[in-house]
Amino acid sequence: MPTARDLDAYRALRVYPKRIPAACWNAVRLALRRRGRPLRLDLPGLRGVECELDDTVWIVWAPRYGAVPFMAWTAFERPPALHLPVACELRVYHLQAGLLMGPALEAVERAARAAAGGMRPFP
Repeated sequence: MPTARDLDAYRALRVYPKRIPAACWNAVRLALRRRGRPLRLDLPGLRGVECELDDTVWIVWAPRYGAVPFMAWTAFERPPALHLPVACELRVYHLQAGLLMGPALEAVERAARAAAGGMRPFP
C-alpha cells in the first residue's frame, strides 16, 4: 500500500493543476476529523480500488495491481472560505489513470460522506 511517506519514491507520469469541488473537500475533511488520519477507504463503484486520505495527500490505488499508486492529489491550497474549490496538483502514476480521474474523485467524496457518518449533499 503506498503511503504519503513513500509517494516520492514513485515517478509521476504527468502532473496536472486541478480544483477539488468544495463539497468533496469538506466531506473528506469531516471524515478525517471523525475517523482519524490516515483514513483508508474502499471506493464505491470502482471494484478493487482503494484510497488513503490524509491532510497532505489523497492516494488512489488497486491492491491487486501491487503497491504502485494510480494517482494522488497533493499540494492542496486551502481556500479562504468553505464554499470555494481547492486548488491542488493531480499526480498520475499509471497509464490508465486518466480513465479514473473523474469517477475516482466522485467515489472519494461518496466514501468520505459515508465514513463521516452521513452528510447532506452540498447544494
